[in-house]
Amino acid sequence: MRKLTFVVFALLTLTLSSLATAASFRAVAKAVNDDEKLIYAGIEPEKAMVRKQCAGAVLTPDDGADSFNCVYVQTANDVNLFSVEDGYLMSELQMKVKVMDGVALQRLGRSVQVQVFSGRNVAGFYIFGEDWIDAAQTEAVYNWLVEQGVPQREPRGWIGR
Repeated sequence: MRKLTFVVFALLTLTLSSLATAASFRAVAKAVNDDEKLIYAGIEPEKAMVRKQCAGAVLTPDDGADSFNCVYVQTANDVNLFSVEDGYLMSELQMKVKVMDGVALQRLGRSVQVQVFSGRNVAGFYIFGEDWIDAAQTEAVYNWLVEQGVPQREPRGWIGR
């Protein structure tokens, strides 16, 4: 009986977690082109050069990696990763290009991840396309950062999910 109760509890927890992730994914997809949410987050929509749906993680020495679905917003001077919480864009990463310590491109099979370094912290993210990870768009972000003068670094292992 205890094993059955545990299995039912585990399946219920997994199902609820999957539903929350799917809801979060849909909320992020809707938020990508929502000018009002972007303004409330402190970015003028006309200054956003790129707005894409993404997944990211911020790795800190003290807390490990915190993964999230996100909206990637690139302006002429900075990179922003926003999660969506209670209908609002919440900053997970806002970093000026000129203060980045480095950037790397991590490859894992056909998947690619941009890794941005700042002190002892590293943020890893990839851009979503029609069929999951959009390698071309993710590599375009990396190339843009290198063109802006961010030093290239060796990638860490894959960060987050």
